Amino acid sequence: MDGHAQLINQLAISGALIAGITFVHGLFIAAGAGALRANESQKRGVPRMFRDAIALVLLTIWLMTAHGIGIWLWAGVFLRLEAFGDFETALYFAAVSYTTLGFGDVLLPEEWRLLSGAAAANGLLLFGLSAAFLVEVSAKLRLVGK
Repeated sequence: MDGHAQLINQLAISGALIAGITFVHGLFIAAGAGALRANESQKRGVPRMFRDAIALVLLTIWLMTAHGIGIWLWAGVFLRLEAFGDFETALYFAAVSYTTLGFGDVLLPEEWRLLSGAAAANGLLLFGLSAAFLVEVSAKLRLVGK
């Protein structure tokens, strides 16, 4: 494959992955918001402070599950492209890229190296979205019952 075709291929793959993973993440956020709305009217039971803390812990685990799915999808693509010989290495690289940690001890082959930046940008934006959602939920929890 010549240079331009390889570039277009990488852009197409990264665009499709970013769109798909962002959609999945959006579904997780919508489901989390829906669950919080459904429990909003609950006035009895566990004291409010503990209920709010539990809600934030569960929501954080829920969002980390969404991030985990994104990382696994990137790893699956890296393996499908035969960029790595085994799934563990592909998963490790995907996690390090997605979280923007970037150790540099494992690298993509040169023909796929642009995908690492796309994985990092995808993770950076979605971690930001998750953080913004958690901040919004925290603010709403503080205001409920005032």
